Amino acid sequence: MGYNDRITGAKRYFKANVKINSDGTAAFIYCEDQNKAYNKSLKTGKTDVTPASNDNYVLYSSRLRADKQGVWVTETLTSQRGSAACQS
Repeated sequence: MGYNDRITGAKRYFKANVKINSDGTAAFIYCEDQNKAYNKSLKTGKTDVTPASNDNYVLYSSRLRADKQGVWVTETLTSQRGSAACQS
């Protein structure tokens, strides 16, 4: 059984910051604005347009480490919905 909804509209990503740590890991932090992204039913074609909200600002924080081939791999990823840091 598959999903019956898809995202439509636009998401905005901003305030991206990368820091390389002395232990070889990297911290990648960024914000997402979901205020113009909505669920759309694949069955009915209807879009659920919801009002703008502070909860639609999400702060993501991840820790990455380079593998033996030099490819950065995400070790952890956390998110904070309604982040004040993304609303300023």
